[in-house]
Amino acid sequence: ALYGEYTEEQKAAVIRDLLTVPDPASDAPAAILERPKVLHNKAKGTWVMWVHADGPSATSDAQYAKANAGVAVSDSPTGPFRWIDSYRLHHAPEGEPNWQPDNPGMARDMTVFLDDDGTAYIIYSSEENYSLFISRLDEDFTQLATPPERAVKGVDFIRPYIGAHREAPALFKREGTYYLITSGATGWDPNPAQYATATEILGEWTDHGNPVSGEGASDTHRSQSTNVIPVDPENGTFVYMGDRWTPSDLANAPYVWLPLRFGEGTTMALEWEDSWRWEDQPPQPVYTVEVALPEAVGLEETAALPRTVTLRLADGTASTREVTWEARLDRPGLVPILGTLAGGEGLTVRRQVLVVPRHMVQLVSAGGAVTNDYLALRRHARGMRLQGSVADQPYGPDPATGVRWGYEGRSKPAGSETGSMDRSLRYATDHDDLTYRFSDLLPGTYTVHAGYYDPWPWANRAAQISVNGSVVEQQRQFTGEIEAAAYGGIRVGREGEIALTLHPTRSPDIQVSWVALVRE
Repeated sequence: ALYGEYTEEQKAAVIRDLLTVPDPASDAPAAILERPKVLHNKAKGTWVMWVHADGPSATSDAQYAKANAGVAVSDSPTGPFRWIDSYRLHHAPEGEPNWQPDNPGMARDMTVFLDDDGTAYIIYSSEENYSLFISRLDEDFTQLATPPERAVKGVDFIRPYIGAHREAPALFKREGTYYLITSGATGWDPNPAQYATATEILGEWTDHGNPVSGEGASDTHRSQSTNVIPVDPENGTFVYMGDRWTPSDLANAPYVWLPLRFGEGTTMALEWEDSWRWEDQPPQPVYTVEVALPEAVGLEETAALPRTVTLRLADGTASTREVTWEARLDRPGLVPILGTLAGGEGLTVRRQVLVVPRHMVQLVSAGGAVTNDYLALRRHARGMRLQGSVADQPYGPDPATGVRWGYEGRSKPAGSETGSMDRSLRYATDHDDLTYRFSDLLPGTYTVHAGYYDPWPWANRAAQISVNGSVVEQQRQFTGEIEAAAYGGIRVGREGEIALTLHPTRSPDIQVSWVALVRE
């Protein structure tokens, strides 16, 4: 029998963790087992399963109070698996931010990873999902290599995300680089993914943002990361596996399977494909591209982008390639551009270029964040005599130029100077309108440019946009994608005024990231 030699205490732990059917004699919820992952321990001849083991705890009857990592072992990948126990894991070191100092070692959404040298790791969301940990396992893969009270950060564990509210980790390795895909923590609802890379698994991790662009970016193609399968790692074929949670029918909740696309360096994309076969996937070599970009370009000046680039492969060989650019240079600020290299291999290069409209007369970083891209725009617009000397202000005279401009209505800022102009914002409060009014303008025809981005895309917010009382957008939806709009042909007479107004059309408050005025 699997548990014939267990002590009564060990058997009680098995019942505590595996009794997933509610006890009719108790009001306490049943145990929960989620996200099982299995490792093959070749040295020991065993298969080890780790799982998020939750349910009531000794001090709480809440369904997700226990927050343990459970482990079971088998001689076969098909089982039966013998349950060992469930444990709390590592916790934040002294002196670092800790969102659950009185509840240490929590382990919820998790996965496992086996490195090339035979070392195994468990990756898990902790501190009520605020922080993500990677912890080294022992030689049996059934316990932490170092207990929490003796563990050293950078040796026994690392926290790739601290206070970032990330969960659903999926970790893999490609040509010496570790990749970690995670999701936000929004319950059953999908949200934007993020990915990070590192050259040492317990070293410094660099976040690269959302691997999904365009349609599907706000909800990761309606999925949440659960695993990445190395189908043919030598040729760069890795398959993303995502859950499509269906709370009303969990047993039949489907998966999403998509090939990961790798670009220059550590860039990665998760693109939607209606159908695909892994045997048809092209090789994806590791490479870098040298591009000589101009410091800035004007609106729609794609001809200013270079026609050739230098391709450098991992073995050091270099060649000059022609490049075809896909770029929408129709808005101020840092704009992403995608170049496809000639040669038929499908190699691409992604960069950003600063777009500075000629005859720009106003630039507002809504919320007042003085970001690097905002400063770069101002620097390249020095000869244009911008009428605003500060990033944002309530309506009134500018402190340096005296020109009247600014926001009206009850509102608050969000974002920081370490981000970008696109990701900072000013949002209305109490369901107010938000208006940016610009006075003392010279007569003429203007274009109003505005940036829209929602760090809370699940809010489902929308606004009606008006310029000088005329509706220019009936329904502007705010998403997790960075978007911009241009409202042209705005004629200004002797009154010298433009007013951009956002009116909420749904219950959430509305917001704007930046505003620019360009005289045509």
